[in-house]
Amino acid sequence: MTDRTEWPAAVPELTGIVAASFAGSSVPGLAGGTFLFALIIAAAVVKLRRRRRISPPGVNVLAGPSAPPPWSEAPVPDDTSDLFRLLFESHPTPAWAFDEDSLRFVAINDAVLRRFGYARERLLQLSVRDVCPDEDADRLLGAPCGPLQWRHRIASGALVPIEVTSRRVTAGGLLLRLVVASDTSDRRKAEGELKERDDLLQNVLTNVPCAVFWKDRASIYIGCNDQAAREHGLTVPGEVIGQTDEDLTRAPEEAERARESDRLVIESAQPLLDVEETRTLPDGTRATFLTNRVPLRDSAGRVIGVVGVAQNVTSRKRLEDELRHAHKMEAIGRLAGGVAHDFNNLLTIVTGSIHLIRGLPAGDPMIGGYVDEIQAAVDRATALTRQLLAFSRKQPSRPEVLDLNEVVSELGGLLARLIGNRITVRTELAPEPVRVRADRGHLEQVLMNLAVNARDAMPDGGTLCITTGLTGPFAKLAVADTGCGMPEHVKAKIFEPFFTTKEMGKGTGLGLATVHGIVEQAGGGIEVLTAPGAGTTFHIRLPAVTAPTPPPVTTPGAAPVSVRAGRTVLLVEDEERVRKTVRSALEGWGYAVTEADRAETALALLATRRDIDLLVTDLVMPGMDGRELAARVRGEWPGVAVVFMSGFVPDLRRADGFADGVFLPKPFTPLDLIRCTERALRQRTGDAGARARLAPTAGGSEL
Repeated sequence: MTDRTEWPAAVPELTGIVAASFAGSSVPGLAGGTFLFALIIAAAVVKLRRRRRISPPGVNVLAGPSAPPPWSEAPVPDDTSDLFRLLFESHPTPAWAFDEDSLRFVAINDAVLRRFGYARERLLQLSVRDVCPDEDADRLLGAPCGPLQWRHRIASGALVPIEVTSRRVTAGGLLLRLVVASDTSDRRKAEGELKERDDLLQNVLTNVPCAVFWKDRASIYIGCNDQAAREHGLTVPGEVIGQTDEDLTRAPEEAERARESDRLVIESAQPLLDVEETRTLPDGTRATFLTNRVPLRDSAGRVIGVVGVAQNVTSRKRLEDELRHAHKMEAIGRLAGGVAHDFNNLLTIVTGSIHLIRGLPAGDPMIGGYVDEIQAAVDRATALTRQLLAFSRKQPSRPEVLDLNEVVSELGGLLARLIGNRITVRTELAPEPVRVRADRGHLEQVLMNLAVNARDAMPDGGTLCITTGLTGPFAKLAVADTGCGMPEHVKAKIFEPFFTTKEMGKGTGLGLATVHGIVEQAGGGIEVLTAPGAGTTFHIRLPAVTAPTPPPVTTPGAAPVSVRAGRTVLLVEDEERVRKTVRSALEGWGYAVTEADRAETALALLATRRDIDLLVTDLVMPGMDGRELAARVRGEWPGVAVVFMSGFVPDLRRADGFADGVFLPKPFTPLDLIRCTERALRQRTGDAGARARLAPTAGGSEL
């Protein structure tokens, strides 16, 4: 038997050895490479036997010229050997075997020659120490399991880094080492680039002037940058890991809001952008943050958490507030000019009419006309005041179910007189009722403001068309004119407070701002269609209601509901002229009036009076205000009815706790005053005919 017959016979044994040694290897070329490594060992054994003339037991191998040449130079004719040699030599991963006794190479594949630049004959004459530094060779021999970092000398003499995995195998009486190499240059280059990117990202996260954080689906922090750590009072970002907002904030409601925002992003898989959040910082101060949250996804695209970026905009908000205040002060100056102009006109009418009346003899029929002029001027002043209150959202709203068709019809005549005879007013009303829930006065204010705006846009005349209708769940109110229209930059500002295109003193800039505020307060919206030379149309949408319009309530026009002759009223008002007017009105309807100019004086008077039925008091006064006075009076005399007067609508809140009290806004007529006093008495006593005189409660003075 020759060595070519022993070659395939050794393969099964070597295959088992190598498979057991290299199964599951992560190095390219080893996993599943049973045939390859069996080939390496078998080739090494055959090579050594030929070189050393080693014959297997029971077989004589003759030396001399008749011996077969090395397998690396001449093929072994056996078919299986040819297959294994082909697999080994053509494998793309560099692989070789060396004798651990001599450290000389006994087998190499073509990938070694291509990668390291050696000729096969040259490399087979070298040892392991010829192609790597001694310390690397020592580490390889001392650590046979690998993987091991290795510096391999190529044919040019340069050292290149590679990673090798080796196994010690005994076969045919020889101790061999199998080595498979992988070039780590590309990997190290990629690792270096990756590290550079990581360092760059870390540098950005460290120095960006925003807090960056990321959490898992349970809103537990899994990381943050330095800025976020500082804002939470932490020293290093790692301290945040595993904590929640509840752990990091003093305000539970802030933590709950943050968790809710996280939940919205995670469940919707959509970003939540530009959200202003107020947080309490570790030092107890409050700060405003502009926060953006986006979903955190894994490599498969699944949402596994949330990433957030928060910027502290407290200083910017403060600057914006200061700028807004400066603009507001400038606008108030413009407003003052417009309001002063309007009020001066009204005062001129009042003053002139009074002087004219004084110059007329008693009973002159012209006196009535001048009085009417005074009353009209006062009504216009009242309307201007209410417009200011409506603009500031401080005019109380009294919503009721109204038919827009009726409101427009009833106001049509007034609008025609308001805008003049050069403009035609046309109405296109829906055939069915268009019901909304709104304040009638507010709706009339909207129509009047839009009509005045249209009049100013049509100085040479034109048409004003008012349309009503129903569109789905909304009632539609459209006001269109054939005026000059507006360019886009003017349209963008028309609802801004105090914005006006009129010259100084000709407008307050509140008309359209008031319209916008009233419509929004009613739960609706407004849209403007306009272009230069094409007129302007305001489309107003209000929630439609299906409830029928309640029947109108009839009220007497010249007398109160009932006259309470003999009732005693305590009147408290710090403004003398107002106090005098109110007293005259009450006494004119049969009330006995005791007056005081402040709350403290009123309490002193009560110590000497036993017959107070009604307290009529201003809400805002120096010292004790009207509400506190009413509470003190009710504490001693629970049966006293109360009427609150005020020129400031927000003072309604000061009347809290007096459900049966009546609020009377200034200005008011004597008839308004008497109606309110009668209502207050009825609500308090529940008996229109009974006199409300009650004994003082325990602890009060004897009356």
